[in-house]
Amino acid sequence: MRATVLAIGVIVLCALTVHGDIPVQKNFDLNQFLGKWYVVGMASDAQWFLGRKDKFKMSTIIMAPGEDGHLNVTLIKNKVGGCWQMDFVYNKTDQEGRFKYHSKRWNNDNDVRVVETSYDEFALVHSIKTKGDEVTMLVKMLSRGQELRSELVKEFRQYCFAQGLNEDNIQMFPKEECQPSRNWI
Repeated sequence: MRATVLAIGVIVLCALTVHGDIPVQKNFDLNQFLGKWYVVGMASDAQWFLGRKDKFKMSTIIMAPGEDGHLNVTLIKNKVGGCWQMDFVYNKTDQEGRFKYHSKRWNNDNDVRVVETSYDEFALVHSIKTKGDEVTMLVKMLSRGQELRSELVKEFRQYCFAQGLNEDNIQMFPKEECQPSRNWI
């Protein structure tokens, strides 16, 4: 019993350490970050992701300025039967490049950090998702275009490995974009 409690404590401490030390882009500039991005890859330790990662396709994210410095985020992705859209408001925090929001759909709290971005080519975004006692991570590699240089894909993978994820947790997506002529669901 004592060993079990100790083992659980060590696991929780490791999870808190991994999730607590996520950097944010220095001198983050929200205005340069705004606009259209493609989600070219994701990595996660969440079971929902691991069970479906090979079914995901490239999606589009539109970042637009919101009220009081918040960020309006629109996610557009292909689903069977047409295009699907979700809208979020990322609430700004005291730290530039870090946002928080609550997802009503999945009933979780999200701590979103722009870890690194060149603004004109790529952005590495790390989200910590909390639902009850469950804490998971979701790392997204965003690109201004549908293709990403191999060096940046390698950097994305290295970042994921440094967060304790392995190759099975990472998925790069095939090119895809919902077209306006498609049905919206």
